Amino acid sequence: MENKFIRKVNSNFFAGITLILFFIIALSNCTKTTVDNTNPADQNSTEKSSFSLIQDKIFTPSCATSGCHSSISDASYAQHGLVLAAGKSFKNLLGITPKNQNAINDKLKLVTAFKSTESLLFHKLNWAASHHSGNYGSPMPLGGNSLFVGQIEFIRRWIEAGAPEKGKVADEALLDDKTEVSIDETDFVALEKPKAGEG
Repeated sequence: MENKFIRKVNSNFFAGITLILFFIIALSNCTKTTVDNTNPADQNSTEKSSFSLIQDKIFTPSCATSGCHSSISDASYAQHGLVLAAGKSFKNLLGITPKNQNAINDKLKLVTAFKSTESLLFHKLNWAASHHSGNYGSPMPLGGNSLFVGQIEFIRRWIEAGAPEKGKVADEALLDDKTEVSIDETDFVALEKPKAGEG
């Protein structure tokens, strides 16, 4: 009787162990399948976020230049208070109150998540004759050429998607669009770019 009981306990014990091992193996196979079905390009993705593309393709070459928005040492910094250098620009934009009094009166922020029309950045970069931008000072980039239509649209879509620092939220192909902005030459004359040390 005792041997039957011991055999039954041993049998149940081994059945339980077998069942546990079966679930562990099944679970590891599920995990392995998930890993195997992942696109290797996704695992090793080096694609940049939409904000990183704005930094690399717009801010760094057109805005974060000496004398403009590169550092607090720029001659014009006291006027605008905005640094757009890599690693600093994001925290200096989202939800920040601008120095321009008309923009403050209109309740604009430098960037208002999900609302490009309430973002001074969008108004300053949009030189289009059809764009009503209020009296927010000189369009940017100061002394340079207007951004292309695609670049402005990329920034608008980034803002409308919540202006995230991470993630792709705007179509990168827009940055390749070289359509020039239609400017009413009678209303606007671009200023010369300031020399280093001048504002």
